[in-house]
Amino acid sequence: MKYLKIMALAALVGVSGAAHANGQMLETATKNGCFICHSVQAKTGPAIPLAPAYADIAERFKDQKDAASYLSQRILQGTVNTKQDWEGKVNMRFMPPNVSVSAEEATKLAEWILSIKKDAISEEVITHEGMLTLAAQNGCIACHGVSQQTDSHYIPLAPAFHAVAERYKGNADAKKTLVESIISGTVDKEKKWPDVNMRFMPPNPSLSPKDAETLVDWILSQ
Repeated sequence: MKYLKIMALAALVGVSGAAHANGQMLETATKNGCFICHSVQAKTGPAIPLAPAYADIAERFKDQKDAASYLSQRILQGTVNTKQDWEGKVNMRFMPPNVSVSAEEATKLAEWILSIKKDAISEEVITHEGMLTLAAQNGCIACHGVSQQTDSHYIPLAPAFHAVAERYKGNADAKKTLVESIISGTVDKEKKWPDVNMRFMPPNPSLSPKDAETLVDWILSQ
């Protein structure tokens, strides 16, 4: 059932290949700061956005043959000394270069952005984007990822959200335990993840209990 749900999600935003591409690309965009300025879907209201929504980018470049290459270069190098495609429509004069993004990631991001259909973005994608943004704003993405790394030589700082969901599946106290861990940290608690780099999780005093509960609900749904 979960596999079919993910496949349906991938079809809704027009992503080819692996069904989990949406989650991977949203995670890549989040950890590299893309959602500080961009969003998947255009926001409603009178405010002028900092940068164009991905759905609007896909619409603008849908007929340009070299669009993926063009956008990947702009992701990598920024747009400081180049033609401004969104003059007067967004608040930022130019996009800074993304030195932390690899060429491969930039290409995949560009291809994924171009695959987004403006009128066919599911609520699940919007929710995923919102939760990743909330996690990033509170420093969670600095240590956690959504999915497990496949490189056997890589030791993560903290467990992936998928691993957390798997460990606490069927645990009646999972939500309470995780909310407490997020807000208060795990400094004085037994280390439960021997295969990660960090000994404990620091407290998150800036995160409200309501936001912590929302994050935990989303993490456990992975």
